[in-house]
Amino acid sequence: MTTKNPRTGMTDQQWEAQNGALHPDTARARSLCWHCSGVGALFTAFRGEHVKVNCPDCKGTGKARVTV
Repeated sequence: MTTKNPRTGMTDQQWEAQNGALHPDTARARSLCWHCSGVGALFTAFRGEHVKVNCPDCKGTGKARVTV
């Protein structure tokens, strides 16, 4: 049985489905962050507890870091 989190209105599976699905090389080719696929955040869930964390690589911008 899957239950929805009353705060988000989503199941754990729906919550985690918000994570980007791009391959890191594809994200880089599109000038997006390889870690979050341009979403700017990472989503995780455990036993109904939903957590959203800003991407540590792009700091939440979703854009690829420019290396010098």
